[in-house]
Amino acid sequence: MEKPVKMGLSPKGHDSGNKYRQLIETEEFKDLLQKKKAFIVPVTLFFLAFYFVLPILAAYTEVLKGEAFFNITWAWVYALLQFAVVWIGGIVYIKKSAKYDKMAKNILNKYQKELGE
Repeated sequence: MEKPVKMGLSPKGHDSGNKYRQLIETEEFKDLLQKKKAFIVPVTLFFLAFYFVLPILAAYTEVLKGEAFFNITWAWVYALLQFAVVWIGGIVYIKKSAKYDKMAKNILNKYQKELGE
């Protein structure tokens, strides 16, 4: 039988959960989440669409069956292009996430005294 989880104060005697709830309601934190969402959602939708277009085009159309160059079909070109897009997307995400991490660290530093850390 599992033990129930204790809810209550942190070991230092203050409710840090409540303080973090207050932190996530600040304008700076909301701005950070909005910026992250504005980047992540469109990029994710692009990658999903780009990924699923290949099997759809290959199965239901003749578009990718034509020769691109050197006896290579457009299906191979598109498939190899997916590797490039993934690498480029990964590099862009790493750069953007470093910026978001810096913004989050600045927010935490600003509210460090209120959080009691």
